[in-house]
This record gives sequence, structure tokens and C-alpha cells, in this order.
Amino acid sequence: MEFDDFGIKRRRFLSSMAMGAAAASLASPWKGSAFAATPKFINDPFSMGVASGDPTPEGFVLWTRLAPNPFDTEPFTQDLIEVLVEVAEDEKFTKIVRRQTEIARPDNAHSVHAEIYGLPAGRTYFYRFRCGGVASPIGRTITAPLFAQKLDKMKFAWHSCAHYEHGYYTAYRDIAEQNPDVILALGDYIYEVSWGPQMRRMPVNEATSVDEYRLIHAVTKLDKDLQAAHAVAPWLFIWDDHEVANDYQGDWGSTLPGLDEKTFIARRLASYKAYFEHLPLRARSRFDAVNRMRIYGQSTFGDLLEFTLLDTRQFRTRAACPSNPEKYTGEIINKASCADLSDKTRSILGAQQERFVNDNFMRGNTRWSVLVQPTFFGDLAQKNDKGEAVVFNEGWSGFNPARQKIIDTIARRQKQSSCVVIGGDMHAFFAADVKKDYDKPDSETVAVEFVSGSITSKSYSYERFMKMMPDNPHIKFFDDRTNGYGIVEVTDKKMDVRLRHTKSTWVKDAGFSDIKRYVIERGVNKLNLA
Repeated sequence: MEFDDFGIKRRRFLSSMAMGAAAASLASPWKGSAFAATPKFINDPFSMGVASGDPTPEGFVLWTRLAPNPFDTEPFTQDLIEVLVEVAEDEKFTKIVRRQTEIARPDNAHSVHAEIYGLPAGRTYFYRFRCGGVASPIGRTITAPLFAQKLDKMKFAWHSCAHYEHGYYTAYRDIAEQNPDVILALGDYIYEVSWGPQMRRMPVNEATSVDEYRLIHAVTKLDKDLQAAHAVAPWLFIWDDHEVANDYQGDWGSTLPGLDEKTFIARRLASYKAYFEHLPLRARSRFDAVNRMRIYGQSTFGDLLEFTLLDTRQFRTRAACPSNPEKYTGEIINKASCADLSDKTRSILGAQQERFVNDNFMRGNTRWSVLVQPTFFGDLAQKNDKGEAVVFNEGWSGFNPARQKIIDTIARRQKQSSCVVIGGDMHAFFAADVKKDYDKPDSETVAVEFVSGSITSKSYSYERFMKMMPDNPHIKFFDDRTNGYGIVEVTDKKMDVRLRHTKSTWVKDAGFSDIKRYVIERGVNKLNLA
């Protein structure tokens, strides 16, 4: 399918850009010329900032998008544009170690994904882009240490759920000020739909086309606090549902009223395309023959830490026992009457990703293993008004056999590497034990789990969740009345986990502090309050 099917119209010029006479005289390279155009910009082409991602021992990927008019849904030119990428050892760029030219294409919204290879491991670098006589902001990134190389300490942050309308992105600014080595985005980087309390406005009510998803990414990327977090360190990404549609499940999901199921596939493809265009992702994450994207994977930092990142959306089986076959949102279902819940063939990861996890997760090459997934991993026991056990069919508890496979893997390999699970999605802070058997509260604790509060998205479920706590003794802390993120300092012997929060996302100077702080000792699966 050509992406022109989503309504991307092409035109030659906009008022934001004037092409030099020599460049204008060239035939458009998009139409066969061997040369890319050299533009002159009236507006800042780097309005969305810069970003880096996926650090390896020899490189990383660098991102920007030429967007002199970020809210224009049409390409500012149909030409291919040459963009110079510079990487240096110092912030003043007196020691440049790499220069390479990338091509920004109109069919990719003139985004740039520069994959850098061949650099020394374990170093800090600075980068920028140049185009049309304009230089981008400067970003900082790193190469990872060599595999199994001695690494004494490391700091990472994680976050999720950043609805643009629900408040300022001050959490991103606080993350940047914490100066982490790596930042992990655990899903709902954008929201496809307008809802809830609105501190500020999104440009569309609900996105279904590539133009509309691009507009939401654009308004998000213009936020200076988010730009600061992207510029301070490389990011690792997984997604959840709102990058596409609420509670979507593999090939099934909601569309606007009056549209049939097939329309969702087009909607998902549009959202994936916009997602790739606006994030520092490698070419391997682009669409395959069946329009899927590679998000899951593993990132290793010396002998200290590995991140195993899961995609729980794209390959999952449909939610268990839906009340309506045409319903594509999660719901509370009766646990006793749903045979799907015990079906071992149902998967939240898909067969290929399950094999990847089995082959790579906690293989003993690092002292710490972090399982990175988008929501609350552990069990969340609930009862209805009749006192019957119920379950939310869209979360991990709706895929208990699939979750148990991972828990069994952790139990088998915990002597090789200590495991910590991190998540998001819940618009709440959690700290919990991961039990070997959730039906037996006294069973072994095989790992600990943390869920960060949301960047902005609201919850309003405090009383309902607190009523569940007596039936969930493995959950040691819960609070959804505030927003924030998690940051972790890792050493050989311990993890220092701080759950950072703010009193308000509606006040720029509300400030951040630790709502809880835990110290996890390597080899001891226990939550210790600091």
C-alpha cells in the first residue's frame, strides 16, 4: 500500500521555505535527479529538536525531522534534502569524530535516522545536524560498554503515559536534570484521542490517518521539556496501546463509528509510520512484508545490566472471553467461567518473541536483568459486587499461562542474574513482589517490580484500588494520586530505586521529590525502604 492512500498530498513550496535559484533549477531528485536540494529556510527546520537511541558498543541512532512548519500536513517540499550529521567528543565540536550525510525524504515526513557505527565503546559523544545553513540543537549520547566489560555503576530513568492535554511535561525536565545514562519509554508516548481534564489542547480529536498521528507527534515534540530529555541521553522504546488506539489487540482494534474491522489495519499502519518518523529508531524497526515493526529486543551494558524489552501489543492473542466479539477494549470478566484464561496456547507476546525471551533473557552475562514491559506485570486480584473473582482480560492477568512462562524462566535463572521488572500504563506508582505462584501468597518471591506514575495522565481510581489491596499482599505500595516517573542507580551490589513525583502537572514550578525510595540488594528479592 502506498502511503499516499492516507491522504499525503504533495506540493513544491510553502512560505516557510525558499529554494535558491540554482537549486530550484534542478529537476526534483524525487523524480529522478541524482542530487538532493539545498534549501534556505525562513523558519527553524529543527523545531522538533533532536534525539538519540539504541546505544551499542560501537554506535547509536540519531534522529531529527525537518519541520519548518510542524503543523502543516503536507510536505514542505517534494524534494529529497541532504542533512549533514556531526558527532564530536566535545560539546564545542572541536574534536569531530564523524561526519556523514543523510537524506530526508518527503514520504518519511523529512525525518532523519542516522545510524552511527565504528566508534569506541563506553564513551560520551555530542551530535548535531546541519541543513540549509542552519544548525540543530546539540544532543548528548553514549556508546555502551563492550559486552561483559567491567562496569561499576549506571543510572537509568523510565516513564510512560504522557497525555499532552493533561498537564505540562515537567517530568521530562526533571528526568533531564537527573542526568541519566539511558532513558526508557514504556509506552503511551502519545495519546491518539482527546479525553479527560484538558490543560492544553491537541490538534485533533482522534487520530486515524497518518496526517493526524503526525500532528499529535508534532505538538508533542515541540514541548521544550521533552526536547531537553531527548537531548540529554539516548532512549530505548517500547509501546503500549495509545500510540495506535485504546486497548488494541494485535490485528484487532477500534476505529471510528461506522468503519469496519479492516479499517483498523490501515489505522495501525498509519500510526506505526508516524511513530517511526518521530523517534530515534533503527531501520530494522521499519515495516516488514506484513506491515509489522520490530520493537522488542535487548540492550546490554557491560557486565552490569541488561534490558529485555517486550512488545505486548502487536502479536498478542485477542482478549479473553469478550462480552461482544466486536468489542476491542479491555473489560472485567468472571474468572471462573472463562476457559480462555487457562488456555496455554494464548500469548501476549507471540511465538517468535517468546522464543527470543527464552533464548536471551537472564542468560547470566550481567549481574542485573531488567524486564521492560508496558504495564503492571504481577497479578491483580479483584472481586465483583457478588464477591466473585474477576479479572481484567486485557492485562497480564488475562494471559496468566504466558506470564507464568516468564516467571518460571526468572525462577530458573535467578542465581545467574538478579531480576527487576519495570512497567507503566497504570497512571500509578506500584512496588510489588513477583511471586512464583500467585495462587499461593507464601510462594517464593523471584523478583521485585516497580511501576512508575504517569508523566501527565490522570487516574482517579485510588479508592477502588485500595479496596483490592487486602487481596494482593504481594503489592507493597500503591498511589495513583500524583504523577511522575522512576529513576534507578545501579551498582554491582544494589539498585537504588527512586519513584519521583510532583504535586501538580498544571503548575510549571511545582517541583519533584521522591514519593518512595527502595534499595534492592543483588541476589535478594526483597523491597527495602531506603
